Amino acid sequence: MNKIVKIYCEGKAGSNDFDVISKVIDGLPVIIVPVGGKKGAKSAIQVYENGITRSDYKIFFRDRDFDISVPSTESLTSDGTYVYFSYRTTIENYLIDIDTIEKFSEGKSWYSETLNENFIEAARQIKYFQAMRHTLGALRVSTDFGTNIMNKSGLLPNNLSKEYCQKKGFQKIKESLSKTKDWNEENYNLEFEKFISIFSDSFLEEGAFLVYFQGKDFMKSLCKQLSGFSPKDYYKFAKANFDYKKYKDLKELRTLIEREI
Repeated sequence: MNKIVKIYCEGKAGSNDFDVISKVIDGLPVIIVPVGGKKGAKSAIQVYENGITRSDYKIFFRDRDFDISVPSTESLTSDGTYVYFSYRTTIENYLIDIDTIEKFSEGKSWYSETLNENFIEAARQIKYFQAMRHTLGALRVSTDFGTNIMNKSGLLPNNLSKEYCQKKGFQKIKESLSKTKDWNEENYNLEFEKFISIFSDSFLEEGAFLVYFQGKDFMKSLCKQLSGFSPKDYYKFAKANFDYKKYKDLKELRTLIEREI
């Protein structure tokens, strides 16, 4: 009897998560089960596993987001259970690539001769916002003050200055002071400055921000640089041309699955 192998993911059928994972396991007898958002995902998986098609082997592959720190080396990360985290912050980060954007831009009315500069500038515009989100992620152990001052990823504040992002981020902590007694503004500022030092000009120019920055946030910023650019159409193009073999952690994910089949 063939083993029942499942890979659970965020989103729904046709989402970026689902489609990228489909590329990773292409040709393998594996069932992909989308479970919506990460909150409540384990409960949803438990419901599926208690059904008539209980798996012999399962994985929940999810965005790292700001829930765990970036590994020192490019790799697949596990929490010691069946949960595995992407190396890059979100699944969209695997689809965002300057070469792919350049191919997508050919013949478009919004094509820019300074596309690479626009790409880097989009990252530079949100580096303080991203530093704040990483800082909140690093400090929120055993708390739930979140990692965003906006309602959801993909929405940016009108003010993206260092001062504003730093101040508003700490306000999120102050809202949960009873849960964060060990943290104060000095600790917060030290952590914030640590990420600012990481997000240097060379860090941006080398494209390292594609590991750290939240993908939806970056795409929102890129839209401000390229008037007429459509993320929806771009993602469709990028997924059609996606090669998971470019990413070490995604190759590790496939190998992990292959060993269980």
